[in-house]
Amino acid sequence: MSYLEEDPDCLSQEEVEEIQEEYRKKRLVESLIGPSISTGFHIVLIMLLAYIIGDKFKEEAKEIEITIEDLPVLKVDPPPPPEPKLEISTELTVKDPLSVASPTADIDEKALEEAEQDEPESEDFDKDMVSDIIVSESAIANPSVIGGKTPGGNLGLITTHGVDPSTYTSFIKCLEWLAKVQNADGSWGNEAKGGYTGLALLTFLAHGETPTSKRYGKTVKQAMKWLAEDKINTSSQHGYPHAIKTYAIAESYAMTGNTIMGRKMNECVEVIVKGQQKGGAFDYNYKASEDRQDLSFSGWNYQALKAAYIAGSEVKGLQEAIYKSLDYLKLMGDSEKSFAYTTSNSDPDQSKGAGKWTMKAVGTLSLQLLEPGNHKILEDELDSMLKEGVARFDWNKAPGRSLYGWYYETNAMFHAQGKYWKGWKGKFAKVLMENQHPDGYWVYPGNNHMPGSELSKKVYATTLAALMLSVPFRYLPSSKVVSSSPLKEAKMKNEPGKVRAEEGIDLID
Repeated sequence: MSYLEEDPDCLSQEEVEEIQEEYRKKRLVESLIGPSISTGFHIVLIMLLAYIIGDKFKEEAKEIEITIEDLPVLKVDPPPPPEPKLEISTELTVKDPLSVASPTADIDEKALEEAEQDEPESEDFDKDMVSDIIVSESAIANPSVIGGKTPGGNLGLITTHGVDPSTYTSFIKCLEWLAKVQNADGSWGNEAKGGYTGLALLTFLAHGETPTSKRYGKTVKQAMKWLAEDKINTSSQHGYPHAIKTYAIAESYAMTGNTIMGRKMNECVEVIVKGQQKGGAFDYNYKASEDRQDLSFSGWNYQALKAAYIAGSEVKGLQEAIYKSLDYLKLMGDSEKSFAYTTSNSDPDQSKGAGKWTMKAVGTLSLQLLEPGNHKILEDELDSMLKEGVARFDWNKAPGRSLYGWYYETNAMFHAQGKYWKGWKGKFAKVLMENQHPDGYWVYPGNNHMPGSELSKKVYATTLAALMLSVPFRYLPSSKVVSSSPLKEAKMKNEPGKVRAEEGIDLID
């Protein structure tokens, strides 16, 4: 009997196997639960770590992005401008002081300040009357003036040429007086207005004034309009007013480029070209006959022809007229005729005024303007002026009491420069300043050959004196002109623009 059979409380074999089977299942379950839990735990842990790490990475990436965007932009200051190599002093230094004391020791600072023209005139003016300012290259008019001058620049040129700076104050006083006595219609004088208005406008142009100038713009504009509208008249005062106003119109066109003035210039120049005699001279009222030649009348026409040529006039025959003028001047400059006042082809014995100092001055300046350079004629005449002219420059004594003659002599001396200008500049400036009225005008010394009212005579005397004082900042000396023979045979061809561009007449060293 087996032990199981003997003990009724003992488990049967089947029960034991059943218990063992359950035990094995329990152990199996227990053996699977641990790794499963561990695996799940690790999976959760890994996921959690991945989440934390990923989020931290995002935060770090976000922080880096924000940091880049918030970085301040580095601003680098531009380097300071280089120091100028030249220091320009505003103090005036006279290179060649005057040998005589100035009657006006102090410069009128108020007058100089009022003459400033840095800003355009505020009031409106006709658009058709004023165009853009252009610069003219001219041996007649200083380009620096035409481009727009200031009192400081004019004073600099005055002292560069050794003239007393006080002369500039005298010149400004003259402009003030002329502006006050201008007629309401823009003209000057009471008769022969073309001549007086032309001289007055030339005086303002000499200072660089244009219709856009601050102080004298209105004055200049009205004068230009009056001249542009004035009808051609060659019968007034033997034709002198026409020649003078043509000169002023041409220079105003060169300074402003105004088309109205350009058309008027050509209209006036055509009259001069057609009225010139075959020999190159002119007679009163532009008579074409050869019976009489008048050097005095010719002188103003020669100045007008040169101004028109420089301004760019395309009038047919202009260049030929200049050639003919040179032929006449060289003929009159020989020792026998010696720039006679009048000559006659029909009767050579009728020559008058041979050797007269005023006519020598007219002939010399005209030759300098039309053909700058050294000529034996010029040298002889300039030597004569230097020897006799300085002593003759006396306001109160004959025969030198002629602003007309002094105007030509002063311009001729300036163009010659050297010993001629050096010996002349102090005398003429001193005499003019000593005899200027406190109001700014001059009264013609001696007999005034220009008829008219007292006001007209004052305008005539004042403009001649002022144009003399303005020579240092109005002209380029002929001694500074590159070419000594500006008019060649090639100029007779119909290529005026090319000629002006290639010719050296208007260029300075």
